[in-house]
Amino acid sequence: MGLNYDQIDDAVLLTQQEFIKKGAFVNMQTDLTDHVAVREMWKDRKKVFQGGHPWRFDVQVDHNHSARTVGLYENDGSSINDTMIKGEVTPRHVNAHYLYDVREPDFQRGGAAIVDLVKTRYTAMMVSLYELLETLLWNKPVDSSNTKDPYGVAFWVTRSDQEGFFGRNPAGFSDGRAGISTDSYPRWANYTARYAEISKEDLIRKMRRASRRIAFRSVVSHAEPVVGGMKNGIYTNDSVIGLVEEILEASNMNLGNDIASKDGRTLFKGTPIIYAPKLNEDSSDPVYMLDWKWMAIGVLAGWENSLTKPTQVAGKHTVRRVDLDATLNMICTDLRRQCVISK
Repeated sequence: MGLNYDQIDDAVLLTQQEFIKKGAFVNMQTDLTDHVAVREMWKDRKKVFQGGHPWRFDVQVDHNHSARTVGLYENDGSSINDTMIKGEVTPRHVNAHYLYDVREPDFQRGGAAIVDLVKTRYTAMMVSLYELLETLLWNKPVDSSNTKDPYGVAFWVTRSDQEGFFGRNPAGFSDGRAGISTDSYPRWANYTARYAEISKEDLIRKMRRASRRIAFRSVVSHAEPVVGGMKNGIYTNDSVIGLVEEILEASNMNLGNDIASKDGRTLFKGTPIIYAPKLNEDSSDPVYMLDWKWMAIGVLAGWENSLTKPTQVAGKHTVRRVDLDATLNMICTDLRRQCVISK
Protein backbone atom coordinates (compact mmCIF):
# COMPACT_ATOMS: atom_id res chain seq x y z
CA MET A 1 0.00 0.00 0.00
CA GLY A 2 1.33 3.42 -0.96
CA LEU A 3 1.76 6.37 1.39
CA ASN A 4 0.27 9.82 1.25
CA TYR A 5 2.75 12.62 0.59
CA ASP A 6 2.48 13.84 4.18
CA GLN A 7 3.43 10.37 5.49
CA ILE A 8 6.52 9.77 3.32
CA ASP A 9 8.91 12.09 5.18
CA ASP A 10 8.01 10.49 8.52
CA ALA A 11 8.59 7.03 7.03
CA VAL A 12 12.02 8.09 5.75
CA LEU A 13 12.95 9.56 9.14
CA LEU A 14 11.98 6.39 11.01
CA THR A 15 13.76 4.16 8.50
CA GLN A 16 17.11 6.00 8.64
CA GLN A 17 16.96 6.09 12.45
CA GLU A 18 16.78 2.30 12.45
CA PHE A 19 19.86 2.14 10.22
CA ILE A 20 21.77 4.25 12.74
CA LYS A 21 20.69 2.12 15.69
CA LYS A 22 21.61 -1.13 13.99
CA GLY A 23 24.75 0.21 12.31
CA ALA A 24 23.57 -1.13 8.95
CA PHE A 25 26.17 -0.29 6.33
CA VAL A 26 27.21 -2.11 3.17
CA ASN A 27 30.31 -0.91 1.32
CA MET A 28 30.02 -1.81 -2.36
CA GLN A 29 30.84 1.55 -3.90
CA THR A 30 34.57 2.08 -3.42
CA ASP A 31 37.91 0.80 -4.70
CA LEU A 32 39.43 0.77 -1.21
CA THR A 33 39.46 -2.64 0.46
CA ASP A 34 39.48 -1.05 3.92
CA HIS A 35 38.85 2.43 5.28
CA VAL A 36 41.46 2.26 8.04
CA ALA A 37 41.41 5.94 9.00
CA VAL A 38 37.62 5.82 9.33
CA ARG A 39 37.71 2.63 11.39
CA GLU A 40 40.80 3.35 13.50
CA MET A 41 40.37 7.11 13.96
CA TRP A 42 36.86 8.33 13.18
CA LYS A 43 35.05 5.43 14.84
CA ASP A 44 37.46 4.52 17.66
CA ARG A 45 39.59 7.60 18.42
CA LYS A 46 37.15 10.42 19.10
CA LYS A 47 37.59 13.07 21.73
CA VAL A 48 34.38 14.98 22.38
CA PHE A 49 34.84 18.68 23.15
CA GLN A 50 32.07 20.53 24.95
CA GLY A 51 31.09 24.14 24.38
CA GLY A 52 32.66 26.50 21.89
CA HIS A 53 35.87 26.44 19.93
CA PRO A 54 38.77 26.67 19.21
CA TRP A 55 40.12 23.80 21.30
CA ARG A 56 43.14 24.75 23.42
CA PHE A 57 45.79 22.88 25.37
CA ASP A 58 48.91 23.86 27.34
CA VAL A 59 52.47 22.81 26.56
CA GLN A 60 55.45 23.37 28.87
CA VAL A 61 58.42 23.55 26.53
CA ASP A 62 61.25 23.90 29.03
CA HIS A 63 62.13 23.82 32.73
CA ASN A 64 63.17 27.02 34.52
CA HIS A 65 66.94 26.30 34.72
CA SER A 66 67.00 27.37 38.37
CA ALA A 67 68.82 24.31 39.74
CA ARG A 68 72.51 24.88 40.54
CA THR A 69 75.20 23.98 42.98
CA VAL A 70 75.69 26.59 45.73
CA GLY A 71 78.21 27.53 48.38
CA LEU A 72 77.77 28.85 51.91
CA TYR A 73 76.27 32.37 52.20
CA GLU A 74 75.86 32.65 48.45
CA ASN A 75 73.26 35.04 47.02
CA ASP A 76 70.08 33.46 45.69
CA GLY A 77 69.28 33.41 42.00
CA SER A 78 65.98 35.05 41.02
CA SER A 79 65.49 34.68 37.28
CA ILE A 80 61.94 34.04 36.03
CA ASN A 81 61.38 31.96 32.90
CA ASP A 82 58.00 31.67 31.22
CA THR A 83 57.93 28.10 29.93
CA MET A 84 54.24 27.70 29.04
CA ILE A 85 52.68 28.08 25.62
CA LYS A 86 49.21 27.31 24.30
CA GLY A 87 48.22 25.13 21.39
CA GLU A 88 45.00 25.82 19.53
CA VAL A 89 43.02 23.80 17.00
CA THR A 90 39.95 25.12 15.20
CA PRO A 91 37.34 22.51 14.23
CA ARG A 92 36.29 22.08 10.61
CA HIS A 93 32.98 20.97 9.10
CA VAL A 94 32.00 18.21 6.68
CA ASN A 95 28.64 17.53 5.05
CA ALA A 96 27.04 14.77 3.01
CA HIS A 97 23.44 14.38 1.87
CA TYR A 98 20.93 12.39 -0.15
CA LEU A 99 17.78 13.33 -2.06
CA TYR A 100 14.47 11.71 -2.91
CA ASP A 101 11.29 12.69 -4.69
CA VAL A 102 8.07 11.80 -2.87
CA ARG A 103 6.60 10.70 -6.22
CA GLU A 104 9.14 7.90 -6.74
CA PRO A 105 7.47 4.53 -7.42
CA ASP A 106 8.95 2.80 -4.35
CA PHE A 107 7.12 5.18 -2.04
CA GLN A 108 3.86 4.16 -3.67
CA ARG A 109 4.60 0.46 -3.12
CA GLY A 110 5.18 0.96 0.63
CA GLY A 111 6.67 -1.48 3.13
CA ALA A 112 9.97 -3.13 2.15
CA ALA A 113 10.28 -1.02 -1.00
CA ILE A 114 10.58 2.15 1.10
CA VAL A 115 13.18 0.51 3.35
CA ASP A 116 15.25 -0.60 0.35
CA LEU A 117 15.10 2.82 -1.29
CA VAL A 118 16.10 4.73 1.84
CA LYS A 119 18.82 2.19 2.60
CA THR A 120 20.29 2.67 -0.89
CA ARG A 121 20.33 6.45 -0.63
CA TYR A 122 21.57 6.44 2.97
CA THR A 123 24.38 3.99 2.18
CA ALA A 124 25.51 6.04 -0.82
CA MET A 125 25.70 9.10 1.43
CA MET A 126 27.73 7.26 4.09
CA VAL A 127 30.19 5.85 1.55
CA SER A 128 30.69 9.37 0.18
CA LEU A 129 31.40 10.63 3.71
CA TYR A 130 33.80 7.79 4.50
CA GLU A 131 35.66 8.18 1.21
CA LEU A 132 36.17 11.87 1.97
CA LEU A 133 37.26 11.24 5.57
CA GLU A 134 39.71 8.51 4.53
CA THR A 135 41.44 11.00 2.25
CA LEU A 136 41.34 13.91 4.69
CA LEU A 137 42.56 11.99 7.73
CA TRP A 138 45.72 10.68 6.05
CA ASN A 139 46.65 13.98 4.38
CA LYS A 140 46.98 17.70 5.10
CA PRO A 141 45.54 20.92 3.70
CA VAL A 142 47.75 22.36 0.95
CA ASP A 143 48.60 25.39 3.07
CA SER A 144 47.20 27.67 5.78
CA SER A 145 44.91 29.46 3.31
CA ASN A 146 42.75 26.30 3.24
CA THR A 147 40.46 26.82 6.22
CA LYS A 148 37.96 24.09 5.30
CA ASP A 149 39.88 20.80 5.22
CA PRO A 150 40.58 19.13 8.58
CA TYR A 151 44.15 18.35 9.60
CA GLY A 152 45.25 14.79 8.96
CA VAL A 153 48.12 12.55 9.98
CA ALA A 154 50.45 14.09 7.37
CA PHE A 155 49.85 17.52 8.92
CA TRP A 156 50.78 16.48 12.44
CA VAL A 157 53.49 13.93 11.63
CA THR A 158 55.89 15.47 9.11
CA ARG A 159 58.90 13.88 7.40
CA SER A 160 62.61 14.62 7.20
CA ASP A 161 65.77 13.11 5.70
CA GLN A 162 67.33 13.21 9.18
CA GLU A 163 66.86 10.70 11.96
CA GLY A 164 65.64 12.13 15.23
CA PHE A 165 63.17 14.84 16.22
CA PHE A 166 63.22 16.63 12.89
CA GLY A 167 59.51 16.60 12.03
CA ARG A 168 59.11 20.34 11.69
CA ASN A 169 56.36 22.71 10.50
CA PRO A 170 54.21 21.28 7.68
CA ALA A 171 54.82 22.82 4.26
CA GLY A 172 52.64 25.91 3.87
CA PHE A 173 52.15 26.38 7.63
CA SER A 174 54.79 28.84 8.85
CA ASP A 175 52.93 29.25 12.15
CA GLY A 176 53.37 25.55 12.83
CA ARG A 177 50.97 22.95 14.18
CA ALA A 178 48.29 24.14 16.63
CA GLY A 179 49.82 27.61 16.26
CA ILE A 180 53.15 26.47 17.74
CA SER A 181 56.14 26.80 15.41
CA THR A 182 58.92 24.25 15.63
CA ASP A 183 61.29 27.03 14.53
CA SER A 184 60.58 28.82 17.82
CA TYR A 185 60.14 25.73 19.98
CA PRO A 186 62.38 22.91 18.68
CA ARG A 187 60.97 20.34 21.10
CA TRP A 188 57.59 20.66 19.38
CA ALA A 189 58.60 18.10 16.73
CA ASN A 190 57.84 14.51 15.82
CA TYR A 191 60.41 11.76 15.27
CA THR A 192 61.57 11.02 11.72
CA ALA A 193 63.86 8.66 9.84
CA ARG A 194 64.58 7.50 6.29
CA TYR A 195 65.13 3.93 5.17
CA ALA A 196 66.46 2.43 1.96
CA GLU A 197 65.56 -1.24 2.43
CA ILE A 198 62.79 -3.15 4.14
CA SER A 199 65.09 -5.32 6.20
CA LYS A 200 66.00 -6.07 9.80
CA GLU A 201 69.19 -4.05 9.39
CA ASP A 202 67.45 -0.95 8.02
CA LEU A 203 63.70 -0.34 8.49
CA ILE A 204 63.15 -2.68 11.44
CA ARG A 205 66.24 -1.40 13.26
CA LYS A 206 65.04 2.20 12.82
CA MET A 207 61.56 1.28 14.07
CA ARG A 208 63.13 -0.23 17.19
CA ARG A 209 65.26 2.84 17.77
CA ALA A 210 62.30 5.15 17.24
CA SER A 211 60.10 3.23 19.68
CA ARG A 212 62.72 3.71 22.41
CA ARG A 213 63.27 7.39 21.72
CA ILE A 214 59.61 8.46 21.64
CA ALA A 215 58.75 6.66 24.91
CA PHE A 216 58.87 9.74 27.13
CA ARG A 217 58.05 9.46 30.84
CA SER A 218 57.57 12.55 32.99
CA VAL A 219 59.93 12.70 35.96
CA VAL A 220 57.26 14.69 37.86
CA SER A 221 53.67 13.48 38.19
CA HIS A 222 51.12 16.03 36.93
CA ALA A 223 47.93 16.29 34.90
CA GLU A 224 48.47 16.00 31.17
CA PRO A 225 46.26 16.93 28.17
CA VAL A 226 45.75 13.36 26.97
CA VAL A 227 43.03 12.85 24.37
CA GLY A 228 42.77 9.06 24.18
CA GLY A 229 43.47 5.70 25.77
CA MET A 230 46.73 3.80 26.20
CA LYS A 231 47.12 2.32 22.74
CA ASN A 232 49.58 2.63 19.88
CA GLY A 233 49.01 2.16 16.16
CA ILE A 234 51.40 1.29 13.33
CA TYR A 235 50.20 1.87 9.76
CA THR A 236 51.79 1.29 6.37
CA ASN A 237 51.03 0.31 2.78
CA ASP A 238 51.06 -2.93 0.81
CA SER A 239 54.65 -2.60 -0.43
CA VAL A 240 55.98 -2.44 3.12
CA ILE A 241 53.76 -4.87 4.98
CA GLY A 242 54.17 -7.57 2.32
CA LEU A 243 57.95 -7.64 2.76
CA VAL A 244 57.72 -7.34 6.56
CA GLU A 245 55.49 -10.43 6.56
CA GLU A 246 58.10 -12.28 4.52
CA ILE A 247 60.80 -11.26 7.03
CA LEU A 248 58.63 -12.66 9.80
CA GLU A 249 58.05 -15.91 7.91
CA ALA A 250 61.78 -16.31 7.27
CA SER A 251 62.41 -15.99 11.00
CA ASN A 252 59.73 -18.49 11.99
CA MET A 253 60.19 -22.20 11.33
CA ASN A 254 56.70 -23.20 12.47
CA LEU A 255 54.74 -22.27 9.35
CA GLY A 256 53.05 -25.65 8.88
CA ASN A 257 51.21 -25.98 5.57
CA ASP A 258 50.16 -22.33 5.32
CA ILE A 259 52.51 -20.48 2.98
CA ALA A 260 51.02 -17.14 4.05
CA SER A 261 50.54 -17.90 7.73
CA LYS A 262 51.75 -14.49 8.91
CA ASP A 263 49.62 -12.35 6.61
CA GLY A 264 47.61 -9.94 8.75
CA ARG A 265 49.28 -11.17 11.95
CA THR A 266 52.49 -9.13 11.99
CA LEU A 267 53.27 -7.43 15.31
CA PHE A 268 55.91 -4.95 16.42
CA LYS A 269 56.44 -5.01 20.19
CA GLY A 270 52.92 -6.40 20.58
CA THR A 271 51.30 -3.76 18.35
CA PRO A 272 49.73 -4.95 15.06
CA ILE A 273 51.19 -3.46 11.89
CA ILE A 274 48.05 -2.45 10.03
CA TYR A 275 47.72 -2.32 6.26
CA ALA A 276 46.14 0.99 5.20
CA PRO A 277 45.14 0.81 1.49
CA LYS A 278 44.98 4.60 1.18
CA LEU A 279 48.73 4.74 1.85
CA ASN A 280 49.34 2.81 -1.38
CA GLU A 281 49.04 6.21 -3.05
CA ASP A 282 52.15 7.39 -1.16
CA SER A 283 55.29 6.51 -3.13
CA SER A 284 57.55 7.15 -0.12
CA ASP A 285 56.14 3.99 1.54
CA PRO A 286 55.71 5.49 5.02
CA VAL A 287 55.48 3.65 8.32
CA TYR A 288 53.52 5.70 10.85
CA MET A 289 54.04 4.87 14.54
CA LEU A 290 51.31 6.75 16.39
CA ASP A 291 50.53 7.08 20.09
CA TRP A 292 46.77 7.46 20.40
CA LYS A 293 46.99 8.68 23.97
CA TRP A 294 48.09 12.03 22.55
CA MET A 295 46.29 12.07 19.22
CA ALA A 296 42.59 11.84 18.37
CA ILE A 297 39.79 13.10 16.17
CA GLY A 298 38.24 15.96 18.08
CA VAL A 299 34.49 16.34 17.58
CA LEU A 300 32.14 19.03 18.80
CA ALA A 301 29.52 17.66 21.16
CA GLY A 302 26.22 17.16 19.37
CA TRP A 303 27.87 17.37 15.95
CA GLU A 304 29.50 13.96 15.67
CA ASN A 305 26.98 12.55 13.16
CA SER A 306 24.11 15.00 13.04
CA LEU A 307 21.42 13.64 10.70
CA THR A 308 18.63 16.03 9.76
CA LYS A 309 14.98 15.39 9.12
CA PRO A 310 13.92 15.49 5.46
CA THR A 311 13.55 19.10 4.28
CA GLN A 312 12.03 20.48 1.10
CA VAL A 313 14.52 21.54 -1.58
CA ALA A 314 14.01 25.15 -2.62
CA GLY A 315 12.17 25.42 -5.92
CA LYS A 316 11.35 21.68 -5.98
CA HIS A 317 8.31 21.13 -3.82
CA THR A 318 8.28 17.32 -4.16
CA VAL A 319 12.02 16.81 -3.57
CA ARG A 320 13.41 16.25 -0.09
CA ARG A 321 16.99 16.47 1.18
CA VAL A 322 18.54 14.73 4.20
CA ASP A 323 21.87 16.11 5.48
CA LEU A 324 24.59 14.55 7.61
CA ASP A 325 26.89 17.04 9.31
CA ALA A 326 29.96 16.64 11.49
CA THR A 327 32.24 19.19 13.15
CA LEU A 328 35.70 17.74 13.69
CA ASN A 329 39.44 18.07 13.39
CA MET A 330 42.46 15.96 14.25
CA ILE A 331 44.30 17.11 17.36
CA CYS A 332 47.70 16.13 18.75
CA THR A 333 48.90 17.36 22.14
CA ASP A 334 52.38 15.77 22.12
CA LEU A 335 54.26 15.55 18.84
CA ARG A 336 57.29 13.85 20.41
CA ARG A 337 55.24 10.66 20.88
CA GLN A 338 54.63 10.39 17.11
CA CYS A 339 56.91 9.00 14.40
CA VAL A 340 57.10 8.50 10.65
CA ILE A 341 59.77 6.50 8.84
CA SER A 342 59.77 6.76 5.05
CA LYS A 343 61.91 6.31 1.95
